[in-house]
Amino acid sequence: MGLAGPAFAQTLYVANAGSNTVSIIRPNEGNSIHTVAVGANPQGIAISPNGARAYAANAGSGTVSVIDTASHALVHTISVETTPYSVAVSPNGARAYSANFGSDTVSVIDTASNAVVATVMVEDGPISVAVSPDNAFVYAVNFNSSTVSVIRTSDHEVVRTVPVGPSAYNVAFSSDGSFAYVANAMDGKLTKIRTSDHSAMGDYPVGMSPHASAVHPNGNSVHVVQYGSASVGSYDTTNLAPIATANVGTNPHSLAFSSDGSRLYVANYGAPGGGIPGTVSVINTATNTVVDTITVGVNPSSIAVGPTTTSTPAAVPTLTEWAMILLAMALAGFAALTLQRRRQTA
Repeated sequence: MGLAGPAFAQTLYVANAGSNTVSIIRPNEGNSIHTVAVGANPQGIAISPNGARAYAANAGSGTVSVIDTASHALVHTISVETTPYSVAVSPNGARAYSANFGSDTVSVIDTASNAVVATVMVEDGPISVAVSPDNAFVYAVNFNSSTVSVIRTSDHEVVRTVPVGPSAYNVAFSSDGSFAYVANAMDGKLTKIRTSDHSAMGDYPVGMSPHASAVHPNGNSVHVVQYGSASVGSYDTTNLAPIATANVGTNPHSLAFSSDGSRLYVANYGAPGGGIPGTVSVINTATNTVVDTITVGVNPSSIAVGPTTTSTPAAVPTLTEWAMILLAMALAGFAALTLQRRRQTA
């Protein structure tokens, strides 16, 4: 089933951990898919704000792949530290950050030069990273220590460590940056953090083995993938009361909204190590129903949504321009013929 209309003039990017690829999907072109080979075991994906670059964190090769989104070409490979599991791009596009699970660090990448400009020590097992909408802080989720390291972007200093739930797996900011939500895989809860003072406000039950969350662009609901029950739950952001549940594919692992919030895209990891292509479930958020399922690579672990970019095509003249061109050619031909006759009679 293809999707159409202005709301879907965007592109999906899916990191396929089991096939070492990134799937680039355009829903407004009948779900056409381009596949880009990247490093080993890509676990995270992020898009620059202008949509020109996609960044894939390759956990198996200790690198971040940079993809030109217009040409679908791999244009650069950046060496970071051990087992980068997640990558995020700053709202101003100047920096990218990778959470390096195996070395307990966050790498700071200058996106203009594709160079690592700083390395920040955090706690044990950073598995997810996100940048606040005001570009002031980076939140790094530490899986093994069940904490969030708050990094100040101006000087790359850890200014606070926030205790969260066991096996903290993912962090997402609200669109206005007032709150952050941490999915804790072991206890089935979501920790809500107030970003003004980086303090945990409480832990709320959100289903079996939550692996990631995303806040609706209108700020009214937070949606959580429930890895253990093949579903996505939505919750009121005020009190985290449950709103609805949608059934999706096997082992949902990541999710992302369209810019207008009308669609929610869910990457279904499938069976680990099974070699079977995974899927992306497309949820209509108005009805909370799955309206499409897209087959991608093996074990899709992360998904991001960006604006559609294309290579600049050669300009094609309009009918009016063609008429002017033909008229100019005719006049030039007539002038040449007149000049030739004058020379013959001279």
